[in-house]
Amino acid sequence: MDRVQRIEALEAEYQLFASQHSDAAPAKPRIAAWGLVKAGKSSLLNMLSGHASDEHFQTGDIRTTRTNQALELNDYVLIDTPGLGINADDTQQANEGLDKADVVLFVHAPPGELDVEEVALLDQLRNAYGDEVGERVVLVISQLDKLQDTDLAEVRQTIERQALIHLGTMPECFVISSTRFKSGVEKNKEGLCIKSGIPQLVQHLQMLSKSLTSSLEEARQKRLARRALELCERIDVAIEQDITLIEQVTQPFVVKTKAFVELVHGAQRTFKNHTSAMQKARKKLESL
Repeated sequence: MDRVQRIEALEAEYQLFASQHSDAAPAKPRIAAWGLVKAGKSSLLNMLSGHASDEHFQTGDIRTTRTNQALELNDYVLIDTPGLGINADDTQQANEGLDKADVVLFVHAPPGELDVEEVALLDQLRNAYGDEVGERVVLVISQLDKLQDTDLAEVRQTIERQALIHLGTMPECFVISSTRFKSGVEKNKEGLCIKSGIPQLVQHLQMLSKSLTSSLEEARQKRLARRALELCERIDVAIEQDITLIEQVTQPFVVKTKAFVELVHGAQRTFKNHTSAMQKARKKLESL
């Protein structure tokens, strides 16, 4: 990223921060589903919101979520974000969703543990929520039907270990199946719904939202203050970089200017000496 792009990016981030700072936030906690593309975020939110059969958040074989979408429920507001890792626009939208979220459902789809890109996202979450990351982030392992129980247990253990290392704490972790829950709803099979893990996650989110409500505004202001400080620090770094660049660009001209000034001063001294000698000679001539 060159100097102009860096300045434009900082300007855009400042404008976004200013708009978010002035926006009227809902009194309910905002819970955002966040993660890589096709992790099952939209399907999960449909199950959580009671839209198992009639989708509120669009799903499909190809990526369908391009902008942040919200749905207000009794206890909280759900936010669906675009999948990360596809293009810059989707990532920017997803990060804006993260900026607004009071709680993040970090959704991972097996097989396998978190890859390098997802581990970097854990670091981003830790930076975003600081000491509160343990209660603000919920790990969700989706599509449990893709794994055998023994494989799933191993994957979950590895992911929890990765989270502990990169978040500095171990958040709640839920293993869910949107497919199993949807089938249980449509067939009116409560046991199938319970085995999907969705009701347990809903219960946790309801408890979490109630515990956060009383301190929600204070927590939001704290996050905004932390983001403002980080942005100021980055602007300070950019200013220092520009000052260094200006010094590097102007240094050759400064050296040449100093040499020219010294040359002029030398010429002035020489002219002054010659003028003085000529004046003395003239006085001698006048006295003859």
